[in-house]
Amino acid sequence: MKRKNLQSLNFESVHAALKDYRDSIGKETKPYHYSNEISLMRHAFTGDAKLPFDFKAASRDELKMIRRVVCLNRRLIKMHVDYKQRKKACRQLVLKLRSKI
Repeated sequence: MKRKNLQSLNFESVHAALKDYRDSIGKETKPYHYSNEISLMRHAFTGDAKLPFDFKAASRDELKMIRRVVCLNRRLIKMHVDYKQRKKACRQLVLKLRSKI
């Protein structure tokens, strides 16, 4: 079975949701806002935003988890949930999903 590439994870959809949200409240979205979202993902999978996580080398199970975390984060952004709460929710989702593997 062909392995999905990183593009299929659709980080762009999170970035678009973030930009739409910030535009709706009259704030500019700067490049570091987008990198913060990648840090959020690293935190979700490692427990520390500064630790590396190689998304390209993710296993099939990790790819499924990444997709779920991306979807959750995008949904939370659209609901105007702040970064700190989204970070916590995404980490909790990863821990929950890992406990089922």
